[in-house]
Amino acid sequence: MKKTEQIIIAADKFYTIHAANGKVVEVADFNTENGAAIQLWDDAGEQWQQWNFVAAGDHVYRIQNRFTGKMMDLVASGVEDGTWVHQWEGDPASSQLWVLEATNDGKFKIRSNKSGKCLDIVNCNQENGARLQIWADLNGENQVWTIEEAKEKKTAKKAGRKPAQKKTAEKKTAARKTAAKKAEPIQEEPTAPKAQEKLAAPAEQAKIAAPAVQEKIAAPTEQAKIAAPAAQEKIAAPAVQEKIAAPAEQAKIAAPAVQEKLAAPAASGKKKGKGSKKKRK
Repeated sequence: MKKTEQIIIAADKFYTIHAANGKVVEVADFNTENGAAIQLWDDAGEQWQQWNFVAAGDHVYRIQNRFTGKMMDLVASGVEDGTWVHQWEGDPASSQLWVLEATNDGKFKIRSNKSGKCLDIVNCNQENGARLQIWADLNGENQVWTIEEAKEKKTAKKAGRKPAQKKTAEKKTAARKTAAKKAEPIQEEPTAPKAQEKLAAPAEQAKIAAPAVQEKIAAPTEQAKIAAPAAQEKIAAPAVQEKIAAPAEQAKIAAPAVQEKLAAPAASGKKKGKGSKKKRK
């Protein structure tokens, strides 16, 4: 079988690896970590979709991602059908060595140098995100790859459009400024004072209401002050009456004693009178 990879592969160039459906091999989610998955995705011309073939022997290469700098590698250095492919930092391990085998139609099979199995699409999935693995050579379309020199993203035309976008942006800014100027007379600046008046009104009302509330609170206090002497007088009256009544009661109690004292001499006088009469007889 004719080997044609030497014609298209150069050490100082980057390439895209296309599946039969046109999608390209990439590092999933442009992840730069060891172990990041290798999958299929629509060609967007991004660097994580581009690969450099680093010569490691006769028709043997390490396939290095342009964006991450890491190598296409077999998970756990597996050799069985269904071993997935991921990226890992470069080392001499044979799990990172790949052989390019040209087909008669200018395409390639990419074989693991360690296992002899072909780079393959898991479950022949044709959707974005389909994972890659190795599998025994079945001559299926999912094991055949087209390698093309990577094309730089078309930034020249976009760069030419940038000034126009800036001008458009400036026009839009100017239009907004003009619209803002036109809209200025419509703005109701007095709204803020009105709002302040609305906010101030309750405050003024609160100020006016405060004395009234204080008067209401003070009124019972004044009444209490006025009522206090009266209450004291009421409480004091019985005490005064008691004080007044006490001598009267004492007088009442003392009266019989006085009468008894007064009556005693009179009684003794009577007795003496009787005695004198007897003596006269």
